[in-house]
Amino acid sequence: MRPNDSVDTAVETLPSGPVASGGAQRRIRARVWAPLLVAAVVAACLTFIRLPYFAYRPGNVNALTGRIVVTVGDRFEPNGEIFFTTVRQDSSVNGWEYIEAFFDDDIVLYGEGAVLGERSRDENKSFNLDLMQVSKSTAVAVAFRHLGIDPYEATGVGMAGVEGPAEGLLTTDDVIVAVDGVPVLAAGELVDEIRSRSPGQVVSLGVESIDGTSSRTVEVVLGARAEDLTMAFLGVMVQTRWEDVENLPVDVRIETGSVGGNSAGLALTLAILELVTPGEMTGGLKVATTGTIDFDGVVGPIGGLAQKTVAAREGGVDLFLVPEGEYEIAARHAGDLHVEPVATLEDALDILAGLGGNAGELALP
Repeated sequence: MRPNDSVDTAVETLPSGPVASGGAQRRIRARVWAPLLVAAVVAACLTFIRLPYFAYRPGNVNALTGRIVVTVGDRFEPNGEIFFTTVRQDSSVNGWEYIEAFFDDDIVLYGEGAVLGERSRDENKSFNLDLMQVSKSTAVAVAFRHLGIDPYEATGVGMAGVEGPAEGLLTTDDVIVAVDGVPVLAAGELVDEIRSRSPGQVVSLGVESIDGTSSRTVEVVLGARAEDLTMAFLGVMVQTRWEDVENLPVDVRIETGSVGGNSAGLALTLAILELVTPGEMTGGLKVATTGTIDFDGVVGPIGGLAQKTVAAREGGVDLFLVPEGEYEIAARHAGDLHVEPVATLEDALDILAGLGGNAGELALP
């Protein structure tokens, strides 16, 4: 063919690189999508799986001034404030939250058994609300007693359980009011009377029903304690029956809503004292507290102190009062928050007095 002759040709434009076959392309797509699919499945599992744990996280600080209603007597609005602290309890923990707890020191996981025991979740909620109710009643009693008023009076000894010598003679619907004619109005008085007697001795118990009716006399032959055969044993688990005193010069109602537990005891006591007495108990400070309180004003330990300390630290309070035995825990999480340990109500009042409050001079007007 001569160079000038023209020829029709089919020209194919080729890619600059090698061309993958259909099978190779499918393998490439599989390598890309398989890890993404696995990641999606794992993420879904971590999101929707529910693990048998409770997560405790920092809650918040709650002012008590607006939660306490003075129903009898004068109310004195303070410049300062008493707060109680809470823990946020997540009862439904997924995989992400489980992993988060390993990297966040402010979150603690507890197994369901450690939190619930033999109770269901609904029963546990009711149990904690009952604890708050008892805590409120105790706080009122402790605050009023500090002011020279006793809002409750002991009227007999009830029984949470009956066994041994008393079984079949007494029930948990009974209240013991006398031993051999000697009045016993509190649990400690009954214990002292029984301890002063000997195994085998017959005691005559004055008994009535819980509502104060159906009085009768019950005779019981005392047994002996297994750990000490010389010590008399009645066989009852005692608890004092308390009744409200009428016509008090001051009275309060505490509204805590759905908050449960008994760790606000000290806070409630201090808040009541602040509101029913003139002056500034806190010296104008914002004071957060945590700790149970008993009828003798002793402050007891609580759960979730690390989380409550973080809540107080982030809540902008001036002072955080904590149970003495747990001070080291609070100190580790306090940062620049001022934390003080207390063993009793009096300790708390002494600290407040030292910071400029009139806590050492509280009195009804």
